[in-house]
Amino acid sequence: MLPAAPVFSESVTLSWPAAGQPARSTTALVVPYRPAELTAQIPCSALAAGEPRTVLATGPTDDGMTVTAGPGGALLRADDVELPIAGGPGPQCTAVLHAGPAGWAVTGGDGITVRAGGPVPQVFGFRTELPTAGGLSVTVRVGTPFATSPTAVKLVLVALQVVAVLTALWLLGCRLRKPRRPRPGRLWWIDAAVVGVLAGWAVIGPLAVDDGWATTIARNLAATGEAGNYYRWWNAPEVPFALSQQLLAPLTEISLAPLWLRLPSTALAVATWFVLTRGVLAAALPGAARLPWVRGTAAVLLLASWLPFNLGVRPESYIALGLCAVLALAWRARTRAGVAVTVLVAAVTVPISPTAALLAAPLAVFAPRMWSVLRRAAASRAALSADVLLLCCVAALSVTLIFADQTWSALVTATDWHRDFGPNLPWYSEPERWANLLSGDQQGSAAKRVAPLLAVAMLPVVAGLAWSGRTVVQRSARRLAVVVLLLAAAYAVVPSKWSYHLGAAAGVLAAFLTVAVVLISRQPPGRRGALAAVALPTAAAAWAFTGPNAWWQSTVYDVPWASGPIRPAGVPLDNPLVWLAVAVVVALLARRRAPALMILTAALTSVAVLLGSFVAAPLRRAEGSLALANLHRLTGERVCGLADDVEVLLDGAVLDPLDGRSHVPGGFPPAAPPPDAPGTASASYVWGTYQDTDDDAEAGTDGAATVLTRWFTLPPLTEGQGLTVSVAGRTDDGNALAFEFGGADGAVLGTRAPVDRPAPGEDPAHPLWRSIGVDAEAIPAGADRVRIAALDDRTDAWGWLAFTGPRLRSAVALNDFLAGRSPVLLSWPQGFLFPCIRDIPRVAAGVAQTPGAVIESPRPFFLEDRAQAIGGTFAGLALYGDLREVSGRLRGHPDVDWGTVLVADPATSRDAYDLTTTRDVRWGFDRP
Repeated sequence: MLPAAPVFSESVTLSWPAAGQPARSTTALVVPYRPAELTAQIPCSALAAGEPRTVLATGPTDDGMTVTAGPGGALLRADDVELPIAGGPGPQCTAVLHAGPAGWAVTGGDGITVRAGGPVPQVFGFRTELPTAGGLSVTVRVGTPFATSPTAVKLVLVALQVVAVLTALWLLGCRLRKPRRPRPGRLWWIDAAVVGVLAGWAVIGPLAVDDGWATTIARNLAATGEAGNYYRWWNAPEVPFALSQQLLAPLTEISLAPLWLRLPSTALAVATWFVLTRGVLAAALPGAARLPWVRGTAAVLLLASWLPFNLGVRPESYIALGLCAVLALAWRARTRAGVAVTVLVAAVTVPISPTAALLAAPLAVFAPRMWSVLRRAAASRAALSADVLLLCCVAALSVTLIFADQTWSALVTATDWHRDFGPNLPWYSEPERWANLLSGDQQGSAAKRVAPLLAVAMLPVVAGLAWSGRTVVQRSARRLAVVVLLLAAAYAVVPSKWSYHLGAAAGVLAAFLTVAVVLISRQPPGRRGALAAVALPTAAAAWAFTGPNAWWQSTVYDVPWASGPIRPAGVPLDNPLVWLAVAVVVALLARRRAPALMILTAALTSVAVLLGSFVAAPLRRAEGSLALANLHRLTGERVCGLADDVEVLLDGAVLDPLDGRSHVPGGFPPAAPPPDAPGTASASYVWGTYQDTDDDAEAGTDGAATVLTRWFTLPPLTEGQGLTVSVAGRTDDGNALAFEFGGADGAVLGTRAPVDRPAPGEDPAHPLWRSIGVDAEAIPAGADRVRIAALDDRTDAWGWLAFTGPRLRSAVALNDFLAGRSPVLLSWPQGFLFPCIRDIPRVAAGVAQTPGAVIESPRPFFLEDRAQAIGGTFAGLALYGDLREVSGRLRGHPDVDWGTVLVADPATSRDAYDLTTTRDVRWGFDRP
């Protein structure tokens, strides 16, 4: 009943222009792009024009509706629809255009209505070329199934279901008991070490891929009540897997500091440690789990499995704890209450993420055992059936969590959009996950490879040692081996194939590898099997360490070996011969127990490299360091994260030449002029060596060319000021550009080459202009003039260089620059790094605010939020945003690509419409 229960549904109407305002062009970001209805009223006087003009447009010709007027009359174009619009006489004459579910209805000034099929046009804004547009108006009604809130009826149903779950648990024998006072055991120091490492990792550890994405979703959820995807999928929510975002949202209202937002994953890691050691291993290795060497082995293996994957706000840490808890509870279940609690934990875990499919593995392995428990406890078949029904009631708690604030209509719509936009890969594409794990980028970092590859390597070893054995360790090893195999199969149903999903299995992998180590130690393989048992983990370790020490958003941590190979103290861990030598030494020392020692060696090396490299990162470069930002948060100083280390470089006055000669700008590709029109503003003076040819590959000069500009007057500069030029082409590999400074006598006092950071992957056919310069501190003393010296000695596609004359610049702190430019859109890779940017564009009820500024990720830009192909929420920015780039830098490191600031043209109108919200009641199956 809950999915179909009635809810309050919000719909939004946009009215342009805003009341009392003239009809001027503005942005209007509607998601999905086609609203439910659109009505436009156009005065007949606007439909008559001597010259062609656009009367009204909601997007470019191929993307929205356009109404044009000209000598031949007025015409409506939208998708495949083309309809003439008749005018008429009189000041009150108006044409009305309406698009809705039934198609188009166009009523001309003559009162005749023409109808046509076709969808409602896409809306990205309202544009007009009319100088005065009195009487022109547009009304858009936006409907979305996600802008809902529960009615009193639904809240009562939720309460009843919760009461039913509690009653079922009580009937199954679950009782609240006074918890026993924990007593520190003799192995407390191992617990303290693990907790200490996890706490330290929260400070120094890397970003997870979607930290920014998940954080922004949670922020918008806290502000609007909608758990939409925010950046793409037309803001469809992650339903039925939105619980982790709902748990994160309240935390974002307290603080946006990365260290604070990492608190849940750190607490979940600590909880997983205690569930692993007190729950899973205590059941799998009774009597041995408390041995110091076993507890220490588990610590190393959990850290090796957890640290590379599960720090941050992604949902894998929740799944990892839930999966480990279900495994422990199912293994230890002896009563109906034990089975009920197992089902309860599984039910709470399911709404977290699609990787909750992994729960099927331990439940399948221990289902016969739990069924036996139920059968022994039941006095009759009727009692057994009643217990099963009660367990189903407990399991239905997952449905309550999913649909407490969502509807069946929302689930169906979101699922359809997710399938259409992707990623939505079939089960047989599962090898792509392992291909990603073995790739050379951050998905395939060495530390991420270690635990999964060791687990795969140990499966045949465990099978050989334990498949027919009857000891407790052998039985436990068999069960865990089957669980791991089923986990691998369950991953196939997860629709995306990223390697970081493997973190959801961290606790189970640590349990399996720990039991495998104990198994080998107690029942070492024979001489024939020992060679294979050593070779497999050795090969896994060697393969793992061929990966780089690469992590997401490397700007915020300068880790060593980021592009590989990993060679601490010069030891080439990427060389298989090193691991072969280690295997030989281990075999000589441990003999038949060598496989166990190889597992520990590989895992311990991984943890040591991981921790050591992230301790070294802020020492190598303090600016931009996420670790130092977290430490500063603890001390209460410099609490704005990456923004504290970013400066925006603002253009100042263009320098005047010492002589008064005229200048004709040139030397740049005609298709790529400077940011300002040649001969104006920053492009008042432009030089270059570009020569237009029929072949882009031959563009440039035939040989070496030099450009030496005239002298420009250099005024006295203060701290924070500098000089800059705009440049296109390349300044390296044979090309060069430098500032030459001179004194009053005309003698050159010094030359300074600015740091240049061209965009990676830039297309020579579409070159980009960028600003480069020097600070006042770098200018030689006594200099009162400056000129630019350039050399072009390249013959490839970048065999040219173009640049403007010098101008002043000043450095301003990023937060100071952004003041007054709210809201600020943070690109999803950056959303975790700027805790002082509190005002982000709201996305709710199918309408998004237009940002006044955008902070892009390091190049290549991740523009999912503006990509129509995947339902980018801010796609209108790419069409009507009028954004321009402002130069910026990481303080003290202009060579580091920290990101980019884009700002909207202040002359461009944003969201200049009236927004009206209406609320009604509908059933959960109904679409708005």
